[in-house]
Amino acid sequence: MAVRRLVLIGPPGAETAEVADRLAGGLGVISTSMLDAVQSAVRAGSQLGDELRRFMNAGQAPPLDLVAATVQRRLGEPDAVGGFVFWSGFPVLPVLRSLEPVGFQLVELVLADAEAARRLTGRRLCRGCGTRWHVESSPTRVDGVCDRCGSGLVHRADDFPAAVAHQLSAYRRQSAPVLARYRLAGSLLSVDATRPPDEIVTELTGRLARS
Repeated sequence: MAVRRLVLIGPPGAETAEVADRLAGGLGVISTSMLDAVQSAVRAGSQLGDELRRFMNAGQAPPLDLVAATVQRRLGEPDAVGGFVFWSGFPVLPVLRSLEPVGFQLVELVLADAEAARRLTGRRLCRGCGTRWHVESSPTRVDGVCDRCGSGLVHRADDFPAAVAHQLSAYRRQSAPVLARYRLAGSLLSVDATRPPDEIVTELTGRLARS
C-alpha cells in the first residue's frame, strides 16, 4: 500500500479527533494534530519549543510561520515516515501549504451547522468523573445527575448556543479558502459525517484503497 499522508478537517461537532484516531489505526499510521505538534515541541525543549513557549507565556498566539515549522518538524519525525493522519479543528491555510512539498490528501468531514449545533449544545460534562453525556443521544437516567458517580452535570460555556454559533462561523470562514484550494487541485475527499465514526472510517478506508 502506498504511503498515506492525510489531513483531516471537520467542523466542531464532527468528532474529527476520534475519526482521525480510528482511521490512523486502520491504516497503521500515526494520528497527530496541530496542538499535539506544539505541545511536543514545547516538551522537547527544542529551539522551536522555546520560541513557542515565549509567545504562550505572554498570552499571545504564535506566528503562523512558527506553527507551520513546528508541524513540519513533527511530521518529519521517524514515526511519521510511513504515513500520518494529521487533523485540525480549525484548518489554517499557511500551515497546510507548508506541507504541500511532501504531498497529502485532504479529507473533509461534512456536517451541516444545524446538526453540529445539536450535538454541541446538548453536551453535558460530569463535575466528578468527567464523563460526557448528551441530553438526546446519551442522556442520564436522572436529568443533571451522572449515572456513573452521582455528581452534577455541567453545561459548559463553550457549548451554549451563542458560543457554538461563533465556533461554527469561525470554522466556515477559515475552511473556505482551504477547501477551495484543494478542491481545485483535485486533492479533496469529502465524506458525510452525520454517521457514527466507525461507518465514516469504513467508507474512507474503502475509498482510499481504490484511489
